[in-house]
Amino acid sequence: MLRCAVRRLDLVTAPVGARFRSHSKVRKPRFPKLPATPVISKTSSITWSSGEVTHPAPLDCPLGNKGDYPQELPDGGRQYFGFQYYPRFPGEVDPPYKPAPLHLVTRVRCLKNKPWWDKDIMKKLGLDGKRSDYTIVKNIPEINAMLWKVKYLVKITPIRVPADLPEEVDPRCCFLKETGEFSYSHELKVEDSTLEEDPKTNATKWDRDLIDSHTRKNWNYPWQLKLC
Repeated sequence: MLRCAVRRLDLVTAPVGARFRSHSKVRKPRFPKLPATPVISKTSSITWSSGEVTHPAPLDCPLGNKGDYPQELPDGGRQYFGFQYYPRFPGEVDPPYKPAPLHLVTRVRCLKNKPWWDKDIMKKLGLDGKRSDYTIVKNIPEINAMLWKVKYLVKITPIRVPADLPEEVDPRCCFLKETGEFSYSHELKVEDSTLEEDPKTNATKWDRDLIDSHTRKNWNYPWQLKLC
């Protein structure tokens, strides 16, 4: 109380524009300041935990790297665009590989509680229906970029086309397996008459709305249920 009274008296008797020193204690920081994270430049080097091999620092953006690939690394590996490759023995060359022109994409997971951007990609691919839906897409960078974002939701199988496939192919003689094997044979030909539905069988089919209304009626009026 005495300190507050003296403070008020000083404020009253002090000239205009005078400054007063605060008597409050300055609090020390609760946590000490951590040193700033060192910034690694493109010309600096990064050492592995073993301390045996030194690699160049990663680029800020891999798309801005216009160097020639592959690049030989000091430890015997090869630096490709976006990844590093280590051969089993020096001078190993991979066998020639011809990528598949088409991919069989099958949905393997549910879309519930998934982000909207993943659902949007699945809708563009036509896989927003049942979990067992599948589609056939081209093996091009635009489609592969979309599949990379939803790779945890789909299963990608390359389609293997036989080498002796004729130029003019009858779609009724083709068959695509779940393993991605595409077969063509005249023995597999399906006649158009077998694809038509029988009108008698189609008349006895129940759709979802009819089943719901019929079961609800039996639940609300069980005394009208016919047991035989």
